[in-house]
Amino acid sequence: MKKNIILIAAALVALASCEKPAPYEPGAPMDVNGPNVYFSNYNLSAVTLASDATEFEVAVIRDDASSALSVPLKADCGYEGLFEVPATVEFASGVDSVGVVVKITDKFEMFKPYMLTLSVPEEYYHSYSAQEAYPNYTMNVLQEDYVPYKEGMYYDMFFTGEGWPVTLEYSEIQKVYRLSDVWAPLGGSSEDLTFTWEGGESPLTMGAGSYQTGLAMGNYGLVTAVVTPNAEDDWYCWYGAIPAEELYEGSPATQGFIFYFKWTVSAGSFGYYPQFFVPNAE
Repeated sequence: MKKNIILIAAALVALASCEKPAPYEPGAPMDVNGPNVYFSNYNLSAVTLASDATEFEVAVIRDDASSALSVPLKADCGYEGLFEVPATVEFASGVDSVGVVVKITDKFEMFKPYMLTLSVPEEYYHSYSAQEAYPNYTMNVLQEDYVPYKEGMYYDMFFTGEGWPVTLEYSEIQKVYRLSDVWAPLGGSSEDLTFTWEGGESPLTMGAGSYQTGLAMGNYGLVTAVVTPNAEDDWYCWYGAIPAEELYEGSPATQGFIFYFKWTVSAGSFGYYPQFFVPNAE
């Protein structure tokens, strides 16, 4: 048996030694006097389109604008027929920045993100120069129908006891309310707070069981806002509307909302503290 194993191993080595190495293909030589075409750093990595939008622009820049230039443009997407992208980027003489119009087709599904990568050939780019711009650009494109519902203040009773301006949005298609990235003013980066509401004093149905705040509490680590079941007979665990008269005496203002989260870290819980959305008085 041992002899057979040795023979098999020797055969495998022989086979491997017979394989031809992949041919080396050097990159295209850099023309230091070339146009140096690249995508603007101001392009967003996440492109969000309104429900009636059919196109968006991507900024492409070049360093040498002394003459007109046509640059091939390549588009890569994992789904066929979603985007219509021009075959070239056209720079007029004296123009160093253009907006390439990317169109979306009727195959685009609402609320579904799609990745798209645009690139220009490396011979049009100073590949070996020290610079922060690149000849390719990858973005996630999302189409949705969220529109502003109410302007107001978001009050945090756990981290700071302070408030900041926010916009409450509403999606007619999904029947969902959204507060985007509410802890960003504190330096956090969180999931959006989403919920459904049937109106009046009915409770809210939160869109997730917990939300990552992106904020740490001392040495305890990152804090998670956990949704717990509504408990109307308790002073905590309530997610619902605040009657307008409790916000502004004698005012017909739109109702506000309370989110009574449980605040946790990996080691345990800090207990229950509320967050409020209070609309601006009308």
